Amino acid sequence: MARLREGEKSRRTRQVQNLLRCHAFGLCESEIADELGWQRRTVNNYLRELEQRGQAYKEGRCWFADR
Repeated sequence: MARLREGEKSRRTRQVQNLLRCHAFGLCESEIADELGWQRRTVNNYLRELEQRGQAYKEGRCWFADR
């Protein structure tokens, strides 16, 4: 796996957060991946990290920003 440049992980995490905040009805992983042009597995990694921080949560198949 390629290493990210300094600050890149934080920037990508904010991208996922901002996208979730713009969609009040939630998004599934594949929709986020399509929107950002990333692999679904990459999106899953960022979502799980946000979930651990208490900044996102999952209901069914959809992810939501924790406001």
